[in-house]
Amino acid sequence: MELLVAMAVGGALLAGLVTSIYQVSWYAIRTRDQVVAQTDIDFATLWLKKDIPMAATTDLTDLDPVPRSSVTLTWTDSTGWAPPETASHTSTYALSGTQLLRTYDGAVTIAGRQITYLGFTQSGRIISVVITATGPGISRASETLKFTVKMLPEGS
Repeated sequence: MELLVAMAVGGALLAGLVTSIYQVSWYAIRTRDQVVAQTDIDFATLWLKKDIPMAATTDLTDLDPVPRSSVTLTWTDSTGWAPPETASHTSTYALSGTQLLRTYDGAVTIAGRQITYLGFTQSGRIISVVITATGPGISRASETLKFTVKMLPEGS
């Protein structure tokens, strides 16, 4: 009888221990995947927040409520030291699978990885961006960032 009670108590303790270890492991995995997703968004937005404020024009339709998954920005370098042949710039952002590609003056670079959604809209000189990254791994944790950036004032 005492052996049976000891086995029952031991089994309950073991079940609690196994459950705790599982939850701690799952939490660590989910946190890691979420950090990866947030880092991917942060890296991608660095490029966007650099290029959009310099843009004089875009290929977006003003006040179109339907987000586009790509954007082309153009501007002219207004610094006095830029040679005339390099004064005009074009930057395009588009998804290729889960990679956010940035094409700057013809050179393609990866601006972000694990990007699963990208949407651009324009209202006047304001560009709104929605970007979602989904971390790798079994938890598939995702992060979404929504932000707006003001373009270069017209006539600048």
